[in-house]
Amino acid sequence: MDLLQEIHLLEEKMIQDRRWLHQNPELSNQEYQTTTFLKQKLKDFGVSIETLNSSTGVSAIIRGGQQGKTICIRHDIDALPIQEQSELPFVSGKAGISHSCGHDIHMVIALYCAKLLQERKDTLHGNVRIVFQPAEETGTGARAMIQAGVLKQEPLNDVVVGLHTHPLTSVGNICIRKGPMEAGTDSFRIRVRGICGHAAYPHNCVDPIVVSAYLITQLQTIISRENQAVCPAVLTIGSIHGGKAHNAIPGEVIMEGTLRSLYSESRRKNIKALQRITVGVCQSMRAEGFVEMLAEGLPPVCNDDAVVDGVSRAADDILGKGHVIEFRQPSMGSDDFSVFLESCCGAQFFLGTANEEINTKLGLHNGKNIFDERSISVGVAVLTQYILNTLGRK
Repeated sequence: MDLLQEIHLLEEKMIQDRRWLHQNPELSNQEYQTTTFLKQKLKDFGVSIETLNSSTGVSAIIRGGQQGKTICIRHDIDALPIQEQSELPFVSGKAGISHSCGHDIHMVIALYCAKLLQERKDTLHGNVRIVFQPAEETGTGARAMIQAGVLKQEPLNDVVVGLHTHPLTSVGNICIRKGPMEAGTDSFRIRVRGICGHAAYPHNCVDPIVVSAYLITQLQTIISRENQAVCPAVLTIGSIHGGKAHNAIPGEVIMEGTLRSLYSESRRKNIKALQRITVGVCQSMRAEGFVEMLAEGLPPVCNDDAVVDGVSRAADDILGKGHVIEFRQPSMGSDDFSVFLESCCGAQFFLGTANEEINTKLGLHNGKNIFDERSISVGVAVLTQYILNTLGRK
């Protein structure tokens, strides 16, 4: 029996597991039941679980019969605080929480890659590490897993690979590109402090609302005039709060936003520009401006050329020609898969989950979106074939 036939025979079990996970979503850093489920499945498959200093998330190792490189498959496990509205028979059983980003599909793909590779471990010239990472949606899970010791486990990772569901791509296909795949992201808070007073006497005040309005427009010049045009970046102010009365000038305005960059160098320059312009604009209007970067940002996802070639070959081998789509324009979305890429080379690809039904094309983080479950077999096939191609021979 060849690999693809074996995967098709596992489809019913994979879909069953996916639906259980879909009905039992858990938010970032609360994936306790999910973690227990994953560990039990891995034990059932005979896969060794590694010890981590973490209450959520799992790392497992498959040791090949011969020495060689270690390839890590990393997938995320957390759900979103979004009410599901799909009306599926296996809809989320938790109000206000759902797997609207497809992480339930990610988990099942990684689980059954582990099963298939464990059964073939004696043929592998190297090792496979399977990492189920919590808290991707908050951008904190990858670093938490690293702090818990996932990158100190022997043997160390040489390559890291993974995938993400993609409702803009038809099921049966994958999207991938060399170089920048997804943007790095940095969240920030800006405080504009003025002098409060009566709305009838603005000359006695420093109005932080007017200053903030001017500042917002000036911050966009970072993208249009300071950022190199061939290095895409986006700056968005998503939240602004100031004042409580219609006839009073407040003393402070607080804004929060995100800065996304596809290249690390432009990311650093844009952060400095954000800080400089905020201070300068506020000073010029007699106010004070303060920029606070919220937590540690994420670097861009930058795919290694050789790994991309290997994934594309694997897809051609297992799916046939014509199922690999070059992702011509990088996504300005972000994924803390990028943190794993800081320690070794690798690549992430997008897995098509759309079909002819309109609700499969609504996009991620949408409670009405439906993911075509046929994508599970595709993901398992491509990743498993990539491992076998890379480690299956000397």
